[in-house]
Amino acid sequence: MKLHRMEITAFGPFAKRETVDFDVLNEAGVFLLNGETGSGKTSVLDAICFALYGSGPTTVAKGGRKAQHSDHADPRTGPRVELEFTAGGRRWHVSRTPAWREPSSRAASGWSDRHATVSLREHVAGEWVDRGYRPDDVGQTIHHVVGLDREQFTQVMMLPQGQFARFLQAGSKEREDLLETLFGTDVYADIQDELKTRSDRAKSVLYEAEREAERADEVLARLRERVAHTVARLPEDVLSDLPGALRTRLDLPSDEGSVGDVAVGTAADANGGETDADSSDQGRASTSAASAASEEGPADGKSGDADNEGGPDRWRELVDDCVTLVDTVGRARDGAASSYTGAQQRYAQLETLHSLVRRRGELTRRRDELAEHAEQSEGAARQLREHEAAQELQAPLVELRDARRRVATLDAAVTDLRATVTGDAPSARVVQHILGPDASLMDAVDESGQVPAGLRDAVVTARESARGAVAQEESLTRDEEEAARERKALSALEERATHLTRDLASARDALTRSEESHRELLGEVKDEALVRERARTAREAVAASREYARARAEEQERARRYREDETARRAAAQHVEALEAQRYASAAATLATGLEPGDPCPVCGATEHPHLAGAGTEDEVTDDALDRARAARDTAQDTVDASHAAWQRAQTGAAEALARGADTDVDAAVDRCRHADEELARLEQSLTRVRRGEAEIAAARREVQDLEGEGTRINGDIAGTRARLEGLLTRCDRAREELARRIRGFDSATEFLERSEHLVRTVSEWESQQRALEAAQHEVRTAQGAVERALDASPFETESAADEALMDPADAAGLSERLTVLQEERDSVSAELATQDMQRAEGLSAEERAGLSEEALARTAAERDGYEQLRDALNQKLGGLQTLAADAASHAEHMPARHTELERARENAQRLSGLADVATANSPENALRMTLTSFVLAAKLEHVAAVASEHLARMSSGRFTLVHTDRTRGGGKSGLGLEIDDSWTGVRRGTETLSGGESFFTSLALALALADVVRSEAGGQEIDTLFVDEGFGSLDEQTLEQVLETLDGLRRTGRVIGVVSHVSEMKQRIDTQLVVTKTPGGSHLSVVAGPWDAA
Repeated sequence: MKLHRMEITAFGPFAKRETVDFDVLNEAGVFLLNGETGSGKTSVLDAICFALYGSGPTTVAKGGRKAQHSDHADPRTGPRVELEFTAGGRRWHVSRTPAWREPSSRAASGWSDRHATVSLREHVAGEWVDRGYRPDDVGQTIHHVVGLDREQFTQVMMLPQGQFARFLQAGSKEREDLLETLFGTDVYADIQDELKTRSDRAKSVLYEAEREAERADEVLARLRERVAHTVARLPEDVLSDLPGALRTRLDLPSDEGSVGDVAVGTAADANGGETDADSSDQGRASTSAASAASEEGPADGKSGDADNEGGPDRWRELVDDCVTLVDTVGRARDGAASSYTGAQQRYAQLETLHSLVRRRGELTRRRDELAEHAEQSEGAARQLREHEAAQELQAPLVELRDARRRVATLDAAVTDLRATVTGDAPSARVVQHILGPDASLMDAVDESGQVPAGLRDAVVTARESARGAVAQEESLTRDEEEAARERKALSALEERATHLTRDLASARDALTRSEESHRELLGEVKDEALVRERARTAREAVAASREYARARAEEQERARRYREDETARRAAAQHVEALEAQRYASAAATLATGLEPGDPCPVCGATEHPHLAGAGTEDEVTDDALDRARAARDTAQDTVDASHAAWQRAQTGAAEALARGADTDVDAAVDRCRHADEELARLEQSLTRVRRGEAEIAAARREVQDLEGEGTRINGDIAGTRARLEGLLTRCDRAREELARRIRGFDSATEFLERSEHLVRTVSEWESQQRALEAAQHEVRTAQGAVERALDASPFETESAADEALMDPADAAGLSERLTVLQEERDSVSAELATQDMQRAEGLSAEERAGLSEEALARTAAERDGYEQLRDALNQKLGGLQTLAADAASHAEHMPARHTELERARENAQRLSGLADVATANSPENALRMTLTSFVLAAKLEHVAAVASEHLARMSSGRFTLVHTDRTRGGGKSGLGLEIDDSWTGVRRGTETLSGGESFFTSLALALALADVVRSEAGGQEIDTLFVDEGFGSLDEQTLEQVLETLDGLRRTGRVIGVVSHVSEMKQRIDTQLVVTKTPGGSHLSVVAGPWDAA
């Protein structure tokens, strides 16, 4: 990276615009940054850093609170720093302003806040191309092209010689703090913390595993205690079958009976009851089991690990014991079940014979009782037979009585119908009107109630006449309705004609308005082509902006790959240099082995050889190894070239996108496109309204023509409607006169028809009822004959006698059911007494009957219940033992895995604890007492010291070199020591023994080395412009000469060195100067050019 030009305005002590042409300083190679104390030399460095990163080292050192707007400048002049520089072969221009306050007449406080701004441009193909305006984007781009962040940049470009002067004299703690400031080592502190965290976590896991093992031992003890509790109540004959070793583990007595025997004798024990002696024995058994479980632990007094190691074996032993107990108790349970089955069969046989004898006695008594009630049953059967005979007479009696009721009903109906058409009733007068000329037929109605001959035909004729009148009346109604419709239509036509006249005038007005509005819309769309062009351009800009964003992302990716390839190339190049140096050293050692005192050196010709090259410990470098390394370096160089070319192509793609109108802010381009599209949409809406207006004008013209044609048509319809209406009115008048003559005095033809139809129905019903009456009278006569014949065949003389014999149906059914039940019971008792079992019970002897007493049954039942209780008790014990066996097997299955997990947790905890202790310097294995962070810092310090020795050797004429040492001094930390190797004395000594001048050029060598190391590790660009701060005043003339020669060596490698110094000798020796002049109105910058003379 090389600086070219910088402009500073209203920044720091600079009130006005100050310009620095770094190209003039670059040509000299070494220049002096000269100025009085407080003039603003440091502000020049701040401005460079601020332009690139937005803050300077001085601002950061003071917590970011330093005001960057110059107090000397006009308050209305905004602060700004512009910097032009080259990095990675590309030329850049960055302009940045800090946040500042501007006077304002509108703000209440008198000031308005201005936000920080930044812009970045790149020089591409002879033009400056914008690369960004957002602080984040610009910051990422600068970090990408420079390859360093702000802290690294200040360490590399602005050499902290003053810090290293303090570093040489500092103790271990201060030296470590300073190194942590120079090198970011937070990650290694995080590794220490992570190791400590993982160690603590592993110890916690181990603790939980050990607690789990203890809980498993507790579960084992509880399971053994449960086994002992279960076994304690088993009968002795069951316990006697157990192996001796198992009886010993359970601490079972060998000569005492078990309280479990009580279970055979009492039902209470079978149901779970316990006596005091039971509880006492059970407690002793539980205690013995617990003792046995505890005695099975390790006999050597060890706990913890020893118990856990024996755990799986003890669990397997418990499982085997449970299996043995389950097998033994199962056999005992099966024996008790077999005894119970035999006792149950004996009890069932006795109970069956006892039941047969008891049942025979009950049947005999019931048979005698049924015989005593036989006479009463016979009377009830006779009454039931008379009831059944009376029921057989009910059918003809019911038929006769129904026929008589029908005759009475029909006779009343005929009388009522005849009364409605004869006599003085109003309905009779209506009949006279209906019949008209045939009304005399009603005089023939006599007392017999018969329908007069010819009456039905006269009534039907009258109904047909009424129907004709109704038809004529309906025709008249239709004509009247038609006349009303024609009258309404005529009114509607006349009203429509009035409205049509009004609509025609409105349509003509609307046509005029549409034509005027259309002319206005035509003016709105006159710029159609211009609007469409703007929308097209905006869309192309959005596409170009998105293409630029994609190309920008590709450019960043290509840059990242380029940096990676460049790092690989440098590593390959360093490997070649190391092999060549190793080979040179090997050659020198080979040459030294052949030199003798007094022999001339074939290289320099000297006859004295005070420092012969020694043979190294490395392997000899072969030509093949060196060729492979060089080939790898060349391949890496080719890869870097390809990556750089790809990077350049990506940059070109981004530049081309910008040339096509791309905006670096895609959102802004999208907004502009949206606005153009909205304008185009409004144009389209206007065009749509124009087309709609044209359609509306055409529709309005058609409407005027349609209204005019409709007016002509309506006038013709009015004339035709008036003619039809007059004809209908004349026809209706003639129809009304004729209808009045035909309806025979009724109000309407409809009434005439309804009355006549009702009369037809009445006469028809009269005839029908008369016929039905005659048929019903015939049925009565027939039913009377059937009843008389049935009485003759029955035990009854009269209808009343038959009625008296009838019973209530429910009573008759109940009596029949009782008689049936009694008969069935007599038959059932007789049949059961005749069975083989009853005959067997009758044939038992007296002795056999005596053996079937209740006491004998009770004794047999007690024996059976005893065996049942024993079987159930053993079955319960067996279930408990099976559950215990399953629990023990389930736990035992997991014991080996848990034991393995415990060992793994113990091993992991020991390993992580050891690593954490080594990393935090708490382990005796860490002989140097160095933490991981200190170890890393020591490696970096060793690297810096090696690079610094090269500079220091040139500055001290080969006298001094810096040596890194791991030795502790004064109780300090190991690994952070530095010593000076004095070739004049051959003695290594501490850096605190250096004089002032020696300390200066030693610290300068460290600062230069730091710049190289930091840049190398960061993978950044080569920094061609360096600044070295104060310290030259402590050097004598010869040492100053050597330091200047070192700086000149840096200049010859292409670097530009800016020396910050007050030493007058430096002013005399360095003619090219960047002078900072302090005035009351602010500082000024000027460049004084002159030749550089290191001599």
